[in-house]
Amino acid sequence: MAEYNWEKRILGRTGFEVTVLGIGSAWLGHQGQGKYDFDQGVETLIAGLETGINLVDTSDNYIGGESEAVVGRALEQWRVQGNRREDLILSTKLSVYGSNPNAFSYDGAMFGLEQSLKRLRTDYLDIFLVHDPTDLTPVLADRGALAALLKAKEEGTIRAIGLGCRPHEFHRTCIETGSFDVSLTFRDYNLIDMTAETGMLETATVHNVGVLNASINAALDDQDPERARQLAEWCQARDLDLSTLNLHFCLRDKRFASILIGYSRPVRVAQNMKALSVEIN
Repeated sequence: MAEYNWEKRILGRTGFEVTVLGIGSAWLGHQGQGKYDFDQGVETLIAGLETGINLVDTSDNYIGGESEAVVGRALEQWRVQGNRREDLILSTKLSVYGSNPNAFSYDGAMFGLEQSLKRLRTDYLDIFLVHDPTDLTPVLADRGALAALLKAKEEGTIRAIGLGCRPHEFHRTCIETGSFDVSLTFRDYNLIDMTAETGMLETATVHNVGVLNASINAALDDQDPERARQLAEWCQARDLDLSTLNLHFCLRDKRFASILIGYSRPVRVAQNMKALSVEIN
């Protein structure tokens, strides 16, 4: 796939220069009805990287725990083709799940980090995000996940610490500790729902914390059906997809360093590249 002339933005105080679209890895190779083709997942990620996208986000618990392994295979193939790991910004997440029920403890975080590095076939992570905690107490405890991640950052195993979750109050609390470099928010800044604006984006901006916006098209119709209908009619009159309009809307707010798009197959990459080139008047 042809390389695109990407706009890049600085991800807060990390200093990372990231493309305005990143690759989300929750749907790599998705075939519908809960089925996945992992070879297609590898092809999809490679297709995205070939456009020049330099940000890849995954998790230890996407695709039933297989997403990191798919990303690891793709990145190894990418390197074999003559590309460099250091030219990419690689992000993954620390989650509580069956194989790591105490992920937000010190030892659980260290175990999760070790497993993620193995699956991703890398010796360091650019961003490691605490993912969907229901309570920040174990994360921020003296022997909690944050203490482990600060140690790993000091040792160079991770370069930036982050939080990925829905509750805005969790984002604000973590940002205000001064130890979190990145916030990943989702389904809360788009044409329908802009609650991230006052919920966490303003706080992140004050503290120079980099912000990633994910799942921008998820459940647009469910959030405000009447507004979604009006927007869809406006788009139809201009032969425009609502998702394209939403993408351009989200890109206009430069406080977000990047928008994470959950690609399932290579054609989705091409569709998003086409959407980027649409002129909206």
